[in-house]
Amino acid sequence: MSALRRIVPVFMCLLLGFTLSTYAYADNIMRVRAFSNADKTRVVLDLDFNPKYSTALDGSTFIIRVNDVDNYKSAQSKLELEQRSVIKKFEKNLSGDDVRYLFTLEGAGTPNVFVLKPMNGQNYRLVLDFPHTALERKPQPQEEVKVLDQQTASKLVGTGQGAGIPPIKVITIDDADAAEDALLSSLSTVGADGIRTMTPAQAQAYQQRMEQIRAQQAAAQRLAQQQQQSNAQAQAQAQAQREEEVQDTPAPPTPLPVTLPAPNPYIIAIDAGHGGKDPGAIGKRGVKEKNVTLAIATQLAKYVNSNSRFRGRLIRSTDVFVDLDKRSEIAREYKADLLISIHADSVASGSSARGASVWVLSNNRAQRENSKVLQGEGSSQLLSGVSEVLSSTDQQNPYLAATILSMSSDNTRSEGYTLGQEILDKLGKFTKVHKKQPIHASLAVLKSPDIPSLLIETGFLSNRYEEIQLNQPNYQKQIAYCIYQGIESYYEKYAVQRIKTRVESAMRTGAAKVVTHTVQKGDSLSVLAQRYNSTVALIKAHNSLKSDSIRIGQKLLIPEVR
Repeated sequence: MSALRRIVPVFMCLLLGFTLSTYAYADNIMRVRAFSNADKTRVVLDLDFNPKYSTALDGSTFIIRVNDVDNYKSAQSKLELEQRSVIKKFEKNLSGDDVRYLFTLEGAGTPNVFVLKPMNGQNYRLVLDFPHTALERKPQPQEEVKVLDQQTASKLVGTGQGAGIPPIKVITIDDADAAEDALLSSLSTVGADGIRTMTPAQAQAYQQRMEQIRAQQAAAQRLAQQQQQSNAQAQAQAQAQREEEVQDTPAPPTPLPVTLPAPNPYIIAIDAGHGGKDPGAIGKRGVKEKNVTLAIATQLAKYVNSNSRFRGRLIRSTDVFVDLDKRSEIAREYKADLLISIHADSVASGSSARGASVWVLSNNRAQRENSKVLQGEGSSQLLSGVSEVLSSTDQQNPYLAATILSMSSDNTRSEGYTLGQEILDKLGKFTKVHKKQPIHASLAVLKSPDIPSLLIETGFLSNRYEEIQLNQPNYQKQIAYCIYQGIESYYEKYAVQRIKTRVESAMRTGAAKVVTHTVQKGDSLSVLAQRYNSTVALIKAHNSLKSDSIRIGQKLLIPEVR
């Protein structure tokens, strides 16, 4: 009995070890995932084994059968698909321990199916790429057949017969024509009358040799086409490998539209860079900046409009071209509190640059734009309050006009820089940033002295990995969500700067008036600013004061907010 007690625990341990070992080496389908872009829908089966599979096409249904799956019963049976996917229905069927996945397609070409081996901590991946349009394969003209390399061409050299010239390496139709001409010359005679003639033996030799030449040429064409197809498949495989090296991005929270927006929301103009005839940067895979920016801008508007305190307005909502100066004008028409321009960067080939960045207007460009406004080259384009104040003061007091415009410009650039820091902080928690601080630059879309503006480079299309990421819908949503979080953080943390000053807010809406006050005992600039709902800086600017000192009986012009 005691011996049996010793044997049972040992047997149980061995059984448990066998069970764990069997489970550890089980052939499981771990996950099925899908995403779509403008060109295709990709489905990936994540596996912990190198799969054996077969495929079939039954009408509009594509079937892939994965053999000998241990978790065939519990393997994933549902798949989340985007609206633009060509897959309209996804089903799972079983045949013994084989798993059959059925994809009902709409207007798709034959999918490209391949297996990627484990790398970078990932398991085996069975990849299915469904093109969004059927591929049109046009036959290539014979003249376009590529010349083969010397080693391949040498295998196609004919032996030659009869009185013909030495063999010619026939690898293109031009070579075949040259060989035919040379053969004809060597097997015929031109008489005094200029007519070329052949003997029966020469004619027979000519016919035999021509059949060889044409056969060699046809074989060369087939081999060249096979090489082209092989190269194309290898290139597609390499591109697919890079796509899978870039991890799928999980989707951020879904924005929900508000039912009761605030009466005076914080208005954010969102500019999708480029558009229409201007594609912007184009990556090596053909991803266009104008499409990336519009996708991110559209998602950003959805997040902004999910907050009752905000209202997002798109500068462009379709693939149209909008002039750079017109973009600022549209923002003013919206009475925007912020202007955010979305872009994707690009650099010369060979650079490894990557990461998001934020750009704000440089001081030199701001001063040049302010000078234009003071000279009348655009003051009418400013928000109504600033424009009206400048119009009413520049003739009477040029110093005052310059001061007001400088204050507005400095404040908007300061706001843009602070907002840019908040957005970079949020982006840095999700993706790589190119620079940790906003970058000053002379950019046309940022030149408005009356609207805090910044330009966001969401990444580099010239970087092969970021090009893939920027084309992924979930990655675009995450970038938009980070920008929204930065705006929200700025709105909550910097209320004083966000509202600017009460006087500047009044100037933007035309709600300020100037009153005359005679200084009395106990008055000071701070007391007067509080009494008239103004600011010390603006009172000093209106009266050309260089210090805070005032005297009894002095008359002051004070901008008052109604």
